[in-house]
Amino acid sequence: MPAEEVASTAWGNCRYPQSHATARPIRDELAGLAANASACASFYLDTVEGMSNDFLSTEGEDHHQGLARSHRLSDGSIHFFLTHSELDPGDKGSVSWYRYDGPADGEHVLETAPLTVAPMTQLLATDEQHPADIDFLPDVEGVDGGYLFVIEEVTEKRVAVYRWSPSEGIVLQDHVFQGFPGVIPDQPLVRADGEPYDTRFGPDFVFVDRVGDYYYLGVASGHWGWGQLLRAAAADLLPFCKPGLMDVSAFVPAGMFPWPVRQSTGASQVKLVRDSEDKWFLLAFHSNPPEDPNGTDYVDLYGVRFEPFAISYRLDTVHLTFKPGDTGFASTGTRHVEASGRLLVSSSYRWAENELPDGAGYVSRVDELPSS
Repeated sequence: MPAEEVASTAWGNCRYPQSHATARPIRDELAGLAANASACASFYLDTVEGMSNDFLSTEGEDHHQGLARSHRLSDGSIHFFLTHSELDPGDKGSVSWYRYDGPADGEHVLETAPLTVAPMTQLLATDEQHPADIDFLPDVEGVDGGYLFVIEEVTEKRVAVYRWSPSEGIVLQDHVFQGFPGVIPDQPLVRADGEPYDTRFGPDFVFVDRVGDYYYLGVASGHWGWGQLLRAAAADLLPFCKPGLMDVSAFVPAGMFPWPVRQSTGASQVKLVRDSEDKWFLLAFHSNPPEDPNGTDYVDLYGVRFEPFAISYRLDTVHLTFKPGDTGFASTGTRHVEASGRLLVSSSYRWAENELPDGAGYVSRVDELPSS
């Protein structure tokens, strides 16, 4: 989502990033995704054995948890980012970066035979065992770079913000501490149904985008059913209209909100989207049964307003079909809207698999589905 121009009170006309609107009303775009399974294209992320199910020692709990992608850069490349959890005591999760240089139709990847392999460019260990949902925001002025917002769900219970560029890689910028503790203050440790709360988990969802002159950052917990909204003026968050200078402290709390995307739905990721009627929505990606790589994949639709902020009840559920195999919303699900307004939805394996020819290495397949 390259930058669109918006007036800055401090720096005249600066192209601050914002996602593109879809070409059609959102329900038409989702219907297009559902009807366009034959256009689904696959490629590989060149992951490592440590991300595989063969390598696990925690009864299958370690897994990919979040997927994000960039817009198409000036050199034609597209970049993908993956969060992976490691839940054994003392282990660290990771954020990894992959460069896709294969063919593309606009910004939609195209399938090749054999599948294009996007090499890993960086594997960054995190302080967090369970980095979860991840969102990508391009930088100012349409440059080749951006920012990654990563939920740190179990150990740190916060949001890590990384700056990224092809030349510098992924570098920690700052943290947002408006997360959630594992225990709700003054609340019993046993739920109404008699089951204990799992006190390991804090926030597990994140979304960010620009609406008018402000950026809105949502940090939410399906474990709690509540979220924290933060807001920052564009000119304060991205000062001097120069790349790499995001001032994360510009985000200030703007209130709590009920969170309708509960843990029980098994949603892997959530993302904001704006449609042709300038209406905002939240997409939640889930598989049924939850966490089953061979489950049936759905995207849930929620309405969003910003002044005052609120998320609606679930408006719709749409069944999407990826390629046969282990790709799906059991772990990851993300979206990208091209400048043309075409909606792209992507997902990946839950674990790396040793399926390159002649045992050449472990990869995770990504499927990308276009709406037209």
